[in-house]
Amino acid sequence: MHLKHSRSNQGGGALTQIIVFLLCAGAMLTLGWMVLLPGLFISVIQERTGFPAKIDYFYANPFTSEVRMRGLAIMNPAGFASPDCLEVHQFTAKADLFSLLGGAPVLDMSTIDVTRITVVTNAEGVTNLDLMSRKFVSDSVRKPSAGSKSLAASRTSPPTPFQFLVRKLDIHLNEVVLKDERQGKSAQLVHSLAFKRKYNDVTRETRFNEGLPEGVVAASKDVSERVSGALKRILASTTEQIPHQTYAWREKAKKEAQVPAK
Repeated sequence: MHLKHSRSNQGGGALTQIIVFLLCAGAMLTLGWMVLLPGLFISVIQERTGFPAKIDYFYANPFTSEVRMRGLAIMNPAGFASPDCLEVHQFTAKADLFSLLGGAPVLDMSTIDVTRITVVTNAEGVTNLDLMSRKFVSDSVRKPSAGSKSLAASRTSPPTPFQFLVRKLDIHLNEVVLKDERQGKSAQLVHSLAFKRKYNDVTRETRFNEGLPEGVVAASKDVSERVSGALKRILASTTEQIPHQTYAWREKAKKEAQVPAK
Protein backbone atom coordinates (compact mmCIF):
# COMPACT_ATOMS: atom_id res chain seq x y z
CA MET A 1 0.00 0.00 0.00
CA HIS A 2 1.34 3.42 -0.99
CA LEU A 3 1.02 6.30 1.42
CA LYS A 4 0.32 9.78 0.07
CA HIS A 5 2.24 12.73 1.44
CA SER A 6 0.13 15.31 3.16
CA ARG A 7 -0.05 18.88 1.92
CA SER A 8 1.82 20.04 5.01
CA ASN A 9 4.76 17.82 4.09
CA GLN A 10 4.67 19.12 0.55
CA GLY A 11 4.57 22.68 1.85
CA GLY A 12 7.44 21.95 4.19
CA GLY A 13 9.47 20.49 1.36
CA ALA A 14 8.84 23.53 -0.84
CA LEU A 15 9.79 25.86 2.00
CA THR A 16 13.00 23.92 2.58
CA GLN A 17 13.87 24.18 -1.09
CA ILE A 18 13.27 27.95 -1.04
CA ILE A 19 15.48 28.37 2.04
CA VAL A 20 18.25 26.26 0.50
CA PHE A 21 18.00 28.28 -2.73
CA LEU A 22 18.25 31.59 -0.83
CA LEU A 23 21.22 30.31 1.15
CA CYS A 24 23.01 29.21 -2.00
CA ALA A 25 22.20 32.48 -3.77
CA GLY A 26 23.44 34.46 -0.77
CA ALA A 27 26.63 32.43 -0.64
CA MET A 28 27.21 32.96 -4.36
CA LEU A 29 26.61 36.71 -4.06
CA THR A 30 28.96 36.91 -1.07
CA LEU A 31 31.62 34.93 -2.91
CA GLY A 32 31.21 37.12 -5.99
CA TRP A 33 31.45 40.25 -3.85
CA MET A 34 34.65 39.05 -2.21
CA VAL A 35 36.16 38.00 -5.56
CA LEU A 36 35.30 41.20 -7.44
CA LEU A 37 35.90 43.69 -4.63
CA PRO A 38 39.74 43.65 -4.66
CA GLY A 39 39.74 44.20 -8.41
CA LEU A 40 37.30 47.10 -8.10
CA PHE A 41 39.40 48.64 -5.35
CA ILE A 42 42.60 48.37 -7.39
CA SER A 43 40.90 49.86 -10.45
CA VAL A 44 39.81 52.89 -8.39
CA ILE A 45 43.35 53.40 -7.08
CA GLN A 46 44.84 53.14 -10.55
CA GLU A 47 42.25 55.55 -11.94
CA ARG A 48 42.83 58.14 -9.21
CA THR A 49 46.63 57.94 -9.06
CA GLY A 50 47.63 56.83 -12.54
CA PHE A 51 49.96 54.29 -10.90
CA PRO A 52 49.67 50.49 -11.21
CA ALA A 53 48.81 48.68 -7.98
CA LYS A 54 48.19 45.27 -6.48
CA ILE A 55 46.76 43.98 -3.21
CA ASP A 56 46.95 40.74 -1.22
CA TYR A 57 43.72 40.99 0.78
CA PHE A 58 40.76 43.34 0.87
CA TYR A 59 37.54 43.04 2.88
CA ALA A 60 34.66 45.49 3.14
CA ASN A 61 31.33 44.98 4.89
CA PRO A 62 28.74 47.55 3.77
CA PHE A 63 26.43 46.63 6.66
CA THR A 64 28.98 47.41 9.38
CA SER A 65 31.08 49.97 7.43
CA GLU A 66 34.20 47.95 8.25
CA VAL A 67 37.20 47.84 5.92
CA ARG A 68 40.31 45.66 6.24
CA MET A 69 43.21 45.60 3.82
CA ARG A 70 46.63 43.95 3.72
CA GLY A 71 49.55 43.98 1.33
CA LEU A 72 48.80 47.03 -0.83
CA ALA A 73 51.63 47.95 -3.21
CA ILE A 74 51.55 50.97 -5.54
CA MET A 75 54.23 50.89 -8.22
CA ASN A 76 55.74 53.66 -10.32
CA PRO A 77 54.46 54.09 -13.89
CA ALA A 78 56.58 54.05 -17.03
CA GLY A 79 59.47 56.50 -16.95
CA PHE A 80 60.92 55.28 -13.64
CA ALA A 81 63.63 52.65 -13.45
CA SER A 82 62.68 51.72 -9.89
CA PRO A 83 59.18 50.21 -9.49
CA ASP A 84 58.83 50.90 -5.75
CA CYS A 85 56.54 53.70 -4.57
CA LEU A 86 54.28 52.81 -1.63
CA GLU A 87 53.84 49.64 0.42
CA VAL A 88 51.06 49.46 2.99
CA HIS A 89 51.22 46.46 5.29
CA GLN A 90 47.79 46.93 6.83
CA PHE A 91 44.85 49.31 6.87
CA THR A 92 41.73 48.88 8.99
CA ALA A 93 38.81 51.21 9.59
CA LYS A 94 35.32 51.05 11.01
CA ALA A 95 32.86 53.89 10.61
CA ASP A 96 29.80 54.97 12.56
CA LEU A 97 26.97 54.04 10.18
CA PHE A 98 24.71 56.95 11.11
CA SER A 99 27.51 59.49 10.73
CA LEU A 100 27.97 58.48 7.10
CA LEU A 101 24.50 59.84 6.33
CA GLY A 102 25.57 63.35 7.33
CA GLY A 103 28.40 65.64 6.35
CA ALA A 104 30.77 64.75 9.19
CA PRO A 105 31.75 61.04 9.18
CA VAL A 106 32.99 59.42 12.37
CA LEU A 107 35.49 56.53 12.41
CA ASP A 108 35.49 54.39 15.53
CA MET A 109 38.99 53.07 14.84
CA SER A 110 41.59 53.24 12.14
CA THR A 111 45.02 51.69 11.70
CA ILE A 112 47.50 52.76 9.03
CA ASP A 113 50.62 50.60 8.90
CA VAL A 114 52.99 51.72 6.14
CA THR A 115 55.93 49.44 5.41
CA ARG A 116 57.81 51.73 3.05
CA ILE A 117 57.49 55.02 1.17
CA THR A 118 59.94 55.27 -1.73
CA VAL A 119 60.47 58.73 -3.22
CA VAL A 120 62.01 58.34 -6.68
CA THR A 121 63.33 61.11 -8.91
CA ASN A 122 63.62 59.80 -12.47
CA ALA A 123 66.23 60.70 -15.09
CA GLU A 124 64.14 63.69 -16.25
CA GLY A 125 63.97 65.13 -12.72
CA VAL A 126 60.31 64.18 -12.14
CA THR A 127 59.44 62.83 -8.68
CA ASN A 128 56.90 60.03 -8.35
CA LEU A 129 55.06 61.71 -5.45
CA ASP A 130 54.81 64.95 -7.43
CA LEU A 131 53.38 63.03 -10.36
CA MET A 132 50.80 61.34 -8.14
CA SER A 133 49.77 64.58 -6.39
CA ARG A 134 49.28 66.35 -9.74
CA LYS A 135 46.92 63.56 -10.81
CA PHE A 136 44.92 63.95 -7.61
CA VAL A 137 44.66 67.72 -8.08
CA SER A 138 43.66 67.45 -11.74
CA ASP A 139 40.89 64.96 -10.86
CA SER A 140 39.56 66.90 -7.88
CA VAL A 141 39.59 70.37 -9.47
CA ARG A 142 36.90 70.51 -12.13
CA LYS A 143 36.44 73.94 -13.65
CA PRO A 144 32.72 74.62 -14.21
CA SER A 145 31.49 76.51 -17.24
CA ALA A 146 31.27 80.29 -17.09
CA GLY A 147 27.47 80.37 -16.84
CA SER A 148 27.00 77.49 -14.47
CA LYS A 149 25.33 77.90 -11.10
CA SER A 150 28.22 76.17 -9.34
CA LEU A 151 30.63 78.83 -10.59
CA ALA A 152 28.37 81.61 -9.34
CA ALA A 153 28.05 79.90 -5.96
CA SER A 154 31.82 79.46 -5.69
CA ARG A 155 32.30 83.19 -6.24
CA THR A 156 29.88 84.17 -3.49
CA SER A 157 30.71 81.62 -0.79
CA PRO A 158 33.94 79.74 0.04
CA PRO A 159 33.80 75.93 0.12
CA THR A 160 32.86 74.38 3.44
CA PRO A 161 35.84 72.58 5.06
CA PHE A 162 35.39 68.84 5.29
CA GLN A 163 34.72 67.80 8.88
CA PHE A 164 35.45 64.36 10.35
CA LEU A 165 36.31 62.61 13.59
CA VAL A 166 38.57 59.60 14.14
CA ARG A 167 38.14 58.40 17.69
CA LYS A 168 41.29 56.23 17.66
CA LEU A 169 44.06 56.42 15.08
CA ASP A 170 47.20 54.25 15.04
CA ILE A 171 49.96 55.24 12.61
CA HIS A 172 52.98 53.06 11.87
CA LEU A 173 55.73 54.04 9.43
CA ASN A 174 58.68 51.71 9.04
CA GLU A 175 61.00 53.49 6.60
CA VAL A 176 61.34 56.16 3.93
CA VAL A 177 63.63 55.52 0.97
CA LEU A 178 64.89 58.23 -1.39
CA LYS A 179 66.21 57.28 -4.82
CA ASP A 180 67.62 59.59 -7.49
CA GLU A 181 67.98 58.16 -10.98
CA ARG A 182 69.62 61.27 -12.43
CA GLN A 183 73.20 60.92 -13.54
CA GLY A 184 75.74 61.93 -10.93
CA LYS A 185 73.25 61.83 -8.02
CA SER A 186 73.41 59.63 -4.93
CA ALA A 187 71.71 56.34 -5.66
CA GLN A 188 69.77 55.74 -2.43
CA LEU A 189 69.17 57.13 1.06
CA VAL A 190 67.24 55.14 3.66
CA HIS A 191 65.54 56.58 6.75
CA SER A 192 64.74 53.72 9.14
CA LEU A 193 62.06 55.23 11.35
CA ALA A 194 60.04 52.46 13.06
CA PHE A 195 57.60 55.25 13.94
CA LYS A 196 54.51 54.28 15.97
CA ARG A 197 52.04 56.65 17.53
CA LYS A 198 48.45 56.60 18.77
CA TYR A 199 46.08 59.55 18.47
CA ASN A 200 42.65 60.10 20.01
CA ASP A 201 39.80 62.23 18.68
CA VAL A 202 41.52 63.28 15.46
CA THR A 203 39.90 66.17 13.54
CA ARG A 204 40.97 68.72 10.92
CA GLU A 205 42.48 70.81 13.70
CA THR A 206 44.70 68.03 15.07
CA ARG A 207 48.38 68.93 14.96
CA PHE A 208 50.48 65.86 14.25
CA ASN A 209 53.80 67.68 14.53
CA GLU A 210 53.94 67.96 18.31
CA GLY A 211 56.91 66.05 19.73
CA LEU A 212 57.89 64.24 16.53
CA PRO A 213 61.12 62.21 16.66
CA GLU A 214 64.14 63.79 15.01
CA GLY A 215 64.32 60.97 12.46
CA VAL A 216 60.80 61.73 11.19
CA VAL A 217 61.58 65.44 10.89
CA ALA A 218 64.84 64.72 9.03
CA ALA A 219 63.12 62.33 6.63
CA SER A 220 60.42 64.91 5.92
CA LYS A 221 63.00 67.59 5.16
CA ASP A 222 64.82 65.28 2.75
CA VAL A 223 61.54 64.42 1.01
CA SER A 224 60.43 68.07 0.81
CA GLU A 225 63.67 68.93 -0.98
CA ARG A 226 62.62 66.58 -3.80
CA VAL A 227 58.93 67.45 -4.13
CA SER A 228 57.13 70.68 -4.90
CA GLY A 229 53.75 72.41 -4.82
CA ALA A 230 51.04 71.48 -2.34
CA LEU A 231 52.85 68.34 -1.26
CA LYS A 232 55.87 70.36 -0.18
CA ARG A 233 53.67 72.72 1.86
CA ILE A 234 51.89 69.82 3.54
CA LEU A 235 55.19 68.21 4.58
CA ALA A 236 56.47 71.52 5.92
CA SER A 237 53.33 72.19 7.97
CA THR A 238 52.98 68.68 9.43
CA THR A 239 56.60 68.21 10.53
CA GLU A 240 57.58 71.71 11.63
CA GLN A 241 58.22 71.56 15.34
CA ILE A 242 55.69 73.45 17.46
CA PRO A 243 57.38 76.14 19.62
CA HIS A 244 57.09 75.32 23.30
CA GLN A 245 55.47 78.65 24.17
CA THR A 246 52.50 77.97 21.85
CA TYR A 247 51.19 75.12 23.99
CA ALA A 248 52.78 75.90 27.38
CA TRP A 249 51.93 79.58 27.72
CA ARG A 250 49.56 78.89 30.61
CA GLU A 251 52.37 77.27 32.61
CA LYS A 252 54.72 80.16 31.79
CA ALA A 253 52.13 82.75 32.81
CA LYS A 254 51.54 80.90 36.06
CA LYS A 255 55.26 80.88 36.95
CA GLU A 256 55.59 84.60 36.15
CA ALA A 257 52.61 85.36 38.40
CA GLN A 258 54.27 83.49 41.29
CA VAL A 259 57.45 85.61 41.07
CA PRO A 260 57.10 88.63 43.42
CA ALA A 261 57.45 92.01 41.75
CA LYS A 262 60.65 93.88 42.60
